[in-house]
Amino acid sequence: MDKFSHITLTASLLAVLVAPAQAALTNNPGAIAPVGGLIDFETFDGFVTTGPVMLNTNVVFTGDTGSTLGAFIADLNGNGLWGAGNYFAATGLLGELRFTFESGQTVQAAGALVNHFESAPLPFAVVVSAYGQNNQIIETHTVTINTAPDSLNEGLFVGIVRPSADIRSISFKGYGVVLDNFTYATPVPEPTSLALFAAGLAAVGFVARRRRA
Repeated sequence: MDKFSHITLTASLLAVLVAPAQAALTNNPGAIAPVGGLIDFETFDGFVTTGPVMLNTNVVFTGDTGSTLGAFIADLNGNGLWGAGNYFAATGLLGELRFTFESGQTVQAAGALVNHFESAPLPFAVVVSAYGQNNQIIETHTVTINTAPDSLNEGLFVGIVRPSADIRSISFKGYGVVLDNFTYATPVPEPTSLALFAAGLAAVGFVARRRRA
């Protein structure tokens, strides 16, 4: 990441820190229901990439420079250590991990087990944001996570649950962010796809009626 990008991302993180958040943040994995998918990154092995990478048939990953899929070690300073046979996704020193639902699909809820680099003198945190169909932020939250300095693979489940299925993508950004077990609700096709599907059913019904006539 160049100097300008670093300053820009830092400024955006500070702006989000003072922005008001809506009240749909959840720390309960059970709030993501019905579960449409879970990605544990175990099929990747230290793949450094900015994407796009298809994680499965529904989710595309993109990230900033230094992002890793299948990371196997991360020192989170005061928040402990991640690794020891467990693969996960990680940013570089500063960056974003974003998950976008394929082909215009949207979901009502998504989240993951998250942690971040901790440094007592600085207010490091994770900013989790949900984006709508037009890539506009529809909800954002800032979360500071505290785990023991000697902890291993510990974190906090951080998810967003919306009143309707309008999340097209969700991102996690900050300093030294690590993330595992990305979970999302059952995807819903975009309205145009539903309209085409309904039109197709109507056409099939019309043909079937003509054959019976």
